[in-house]
Amino acid sequence: MQREMSSERFALGSALPTFTLPNAAGGSLGSDYLKGAKAALVAFLCNHCPYVKGSEDMLIEIVRRLEKDGLKTVAISSNDAIQYAEDSFDKMREKAAAMALPYPYLYDESQSVAKAFDAACTPEFYVFDSQGKLAYHGTINDSPRDPSKVTKDYLSQAIVSVLEGRTPSPAFVHPLGCSIKWKRP
Repeated sequence: MQREMSSERFALGSALPTFTLPNAAGGSLGSDYLKGAKAALVAFLCNHCPYVKGSEDMLIEIVRRLEKDGLKTVAISSNDAIQYAEDSFDKMREKAAAMALPYPYLYDESQSVAKAFDAACTPEFYVFDSQGKLAYHGTINDSPRDPSKVTKDYLSQAIVSVLEGRTPSPAFVHPLGCSIKWKRP
């Protein structure tokens, strides 16, 4: 059974947090990049997670299809690269270039941005409306690890709703994926 509400610390209707992070393509980027979008998508991803790998092609297709309608997207990796070397900033750069990602891929080395969003896993998605208020939080689909078993595309449905000025239904679908790899104290 799906939870009925999103995070208590970062509830639906919450304002987009302010952040600036290093971009795998060079320079820095953040929340200012998303301003003025009809819909803004923040995706917590990483390089090694099988759930990210299983849903990445779908995410790329969604972004390419909907950006012309006013969607702006950033992806953020917050994993501890000491525990998971595949998630290092250098490996993020390699991936962004090799896959020609249609969105900036940002590195949250301090993990402060993941904490501001109360993010828990990869992949995890947050869709904000044109006013910068959280309208959808959750998973991309009902089978992020195995694309051949997808029957429900929650993320596209939510983004289209926001682009059309409607409230997504459902507005929350429990994220499915690997836990964010938090730094050890």
